[in-house]
Amino acid sequence: MGMSSFLLFKRGESTSANDLLRDLKKICIEENLFFDSDEETYDSEGTLKYTRVYISDIPFRENYSRTLCFSVYDEPHDFQIVSFKWDDTNIEYFKAVVSDDFDDNEDLLLRFSHAILKIHPTAKIWVEEEWFYALEELDNITEMPYKSEWCYKDPRELTRD
Repeated sequence: MGMSSFLLFKRGESTSANDLLRDLKKICIEENLFFDSDEETYDSEGTLKYTRVYISDIPFRENYSRTLCFSVYDEPHDFQIVSFKWDDTNIEYFKAVVSDDFDDNEDLLLRFSHAILKIHPTAKIWVEEEWFYALEELDNITEMPYKSEWCYKDPRELTRD
């Protein structure tokens, strides 16, 4: 499908890239996932501003198609602020973690998204549609029988199905 996912924080309230990197490593340990990172960029004070991470549920060398790739940003970062016409709150959000295309890895995306929102319950997951997934929605989705289309449907529709 060619879609990306985004971990959003309210502008000015995001977690540092260094702390997010630590959280991602922790999630991988707790969820028995494989983790790797590269492309670290630091500012002049030595603060991590950007990194690229890879998460998989099988060893990377066995099957690269099961890998989710994420870019992790430190706020502020150019071009990472977004707002939505369909969001009545008029809040500006910071895209702190951005996935590449996750096609055929929706189950892995759900595991990751649910785990990261457990650590950051005020954040939201956005998947290029006109809705967000909050922790409560992902709690409900993970309690239901798994449906691979979870991330392509409004969470209110999924709980009615």
